[in-house]
Amino acid sequence: MLADQRKQIILDQVNLNHSVTVARLVELLGVSTETVRRDLEDLENNNMLTRVHGGAVSVKKRYRFENMDVRGTSNMELKEQIARKALEYVKDGDTIAIDSGSTASLFAMALKARNFDSLSVITYSSEVFSILSECENYRITLLGGEYLPKEKLFYGFLTHEAMQKLYFSKAFVVPSALSVEDGAHDFIRETYENQCMLIGHASEVFLLADSTKFETKGDFKLSDLQPEFTIITDDKLPESVYNMYRDHKLNVVS
Repeated sequence: MLADQRKQIILDQVNLNHSVTVARLVELLGVSTETVRRDLEDLENNNMLTRVHGGAVSVKKRYRFENMDVRGTSNMELKEQIARKALEYVKDGDTIAIDSGSTASLFAMALKARNFDSLSVITYSSEVFSILSECENYRITLLGGEYLPKEKLFYGFLTHEAMQKLYFSKAFVVPSALSVEDGAHDFIRETYENQCMLIGHASEVFLLADSTKFETKGDFKLSDLQPEFTIITDDKLPESVYNMYRDHKLNVVS
């Protein structure tokens, strides 16, 4: 591997994850510690990262988690691409569960436009419900409970109790962060609890995550990433990150 290729992989890692360790880069690149340290020094001299003890951190501003109204206007093109791809995994007659969030709402819009002959949808998102409620061919189940206005979702004991009694073959979950080593994460406890239920009860799990969420971490862990999960993303995911997931036998599509 050429030096420029190594440095690009290092930059992809540090910018996506905000930081990276020397040990992680040695494992990923298959080179010596000395080679990694030289590459980090060169990149720092070009103001592309900042070296710290044992690794490096990004010079870019850290990702800030916003409420749903703000998130709904960010990375729209990427999220719409994900919604269109997710649509390919839905068939007439399916019973699916849909998470909350801006990507979930765009997925609901795609389902509405597709107008399947028959579809059953389970959700705790008031916005997903509102989008799909006018589809005459769709059977929509809105799971009630305590309401969280800023995220436009229901959560809590009543939501979980209802979910346990329902069958759905496919769950479309929207995590806030993904990491090969640490799994899928979210930042909001109420959302996290719902998402864990979806993952645990579905026959097939689809994680909808735009490329900015890869190799980042949230406050609450939903699950380890499993080979049987389908991770749907956009075409902006760096090739080095895609290859890393593929090397871990993870199914990433765009």
